[in-house]
Amino acid sequence: MGAAEALDARIREIIGEMCPLGARTVRDSDRLSDDLGYDSVAFLELALALEAEFELEAIDEDEAGELATVADIETLVRRLCGVGAE
Repeated sequence: MGAAEALDARIREIIGEMCPLGARTVRDSDRLSDDLGYDSVAFLELALALEAEFELEAIDEDEAGELATVADIETLVRRLCGVGAE
């Protein structure tokens, strides 16, 4: 398993564990609000958890507003961690 693949798996695990609809396995195509039930408060908690887990700087509000799917979050976290897609 490559670095990007391992990172994506951990991101999906966190998103699934924190899912407002109950813990579940998530796919990269899942939409945060429509499929997983994330609202603004739950999304903020998720952002803080990801920042802590991966030692990231605060996620920019403009960037956060454009995150709609699990894949969007994976792409952002990979970029912020300096891990390219493999």
